[in-house]
Amino acid sequence: MTKFKTLTSATALMFAMAAAPTMAQVAPWDTNGDGVMSATEFSAAFTDRGVFEVWDIDEDGLISGEELSVGVYETIDSDESGEVTAPEYVADTQRAPDYWFDQTVSWDAWDIDGDGVILANEFAEGWSDIGLLSTWDTNNDGLLSETEFATGVFYKYDENNDGIIEEPELTDIGDDMGDGGFWDI
Repeated sequence: MTKFKTLTSATALMFAMAAAPTMAQVAPWDTNGDGVMSATEFSAAFTDRGVFEVWDIDEDGLISGEELSVGVYETIDSDESGEVTAPEYVADTQRAPDYWFDQTVSWDAWDIDGDGVILANEFAEGWSDIGLLSTWDTNNDGLLSETEFATGVFYKYDENNDGIIEEPELTDIGDDMGDGGFWDI
């Protein structure tokens, strides 16, 4: 029994140590300190990160379908080369399966010209069929306000749809907070 108790304590300590950086990263977002993140807390903190402003290319206060496509494409293009390679695509599907779209879609469906990379125009062509904009666009105007964008992102992290982000969902947010900011913007 002592060995089991020691092993259990060591395992618990290991998990607590692994979770510490994630909690440290998202703790400022949890403004009421309850260990979970509500949609209101997430929206306020996510808005402060400035992702919306970066993705709103024309600075009109709204994100269009084209701007959403560019933002997602640039997120997947992790080396900022202007083309998504197979390793980047695979890394994104492993990091965030089905986050942006059903990633069972074959590589060939995106790489239209078959040159081994997905260019922005190829991605944009396939992106229009995904429907994420219409899902997040709650007022059906064909554009995303900052609130619609933040709410859409929140519910992508809230995988069990319980209205809060908690472990292991918090870990996903911690993973996405790169050195350069949220989604390394």
